[in-house]
This record gives sequence, structure tokens and C-alpha cells, in this order.
Amino acid sequence: MVENFGNAFYLIIFIINLLGLIYYAYLTYLNPKQLINDYETGDDSIVFIRVIGSFVLAYVVIGVILLFTSINGAWIYFVSGLMISAFQLIYDLGSRMKIIDSNYKVINKSSDTIIAIVFIVINVILISGLSDKIYYH
Repeated sequence: MVENFGNAFYLIIFIINLLGLIYYAYLTYLNPKQLINDYETGDDSIVFIRVIGSFVLAYVVIGVILLFTSINGAWIYFVSGLMISAFQLIYDLGSRMKIIDSNYKVINKSSDTIIAIVFIVINVILISGLSDKIYYH
């Protein structure tokens, strides 16, 4: 497993990223009521939260497969993770500054901003450090 990532550092970073995604999959797919309460979206939003959870769950499954097989050529997994985190941060900051969804009640938590930044940093580290493997020809 370590040889798949070149060294233990990138393996640990990948596992931390995967654990974060597993937590999001749990919240969105298995425990959406917590998100409904935290963000005051109302019970009618459960379907949309679980749909988002299905995307996160699929991403987790792919990550687990990569963990136990090979990351060679898997650039799209890492780049899409970076893009998703970047878009989440853009939305978070845009809604905080009332540029996006200013006519709606949007609950912004500092933890959401920090988590988006952490996922961006993790994905940049993984993409740059594993580029010889993930961009495999």
C-alpha cells in the first residue's frame, strides 16, 4: 500500500482525505437529519441531502478502491476532489459576502470554510506529490 503512494506521508494524507469524505458520506447519506437541523433546511430537504450523499458515497468507494489497488492514472479522482473543494469554498465565501444567494437564509459556519481550505490543501499536496503516478501514461 505504501509503495502505491511512494511513501507513508502521501498514504497518510490520502487516508485523512478519505476519512473526511467518509464522514461527509455518513452525514449526507446516513444521517441527513443532523444537517437538516444544523443548517435549518427543513425536513423537505432530506431528499436533496441524500442525493448529494450518493455522490459523496460513490467518491468514497472509488477512494477505497484506489487505496487497495493503484493510483496510477487516477488523476481525475484527485483533480475533481480539488475542484469540488474549491467550488465549495467559492460558494461559502460568496454567500458570506452576500454575492451569492443574498436573498436566502444561508447559514455559514467557520468550520465549513476551514474544512474546504483543508481539503484544498490536501488535494494540492496529493496532486503535486503524486503527479508522477496519477498522470501515468
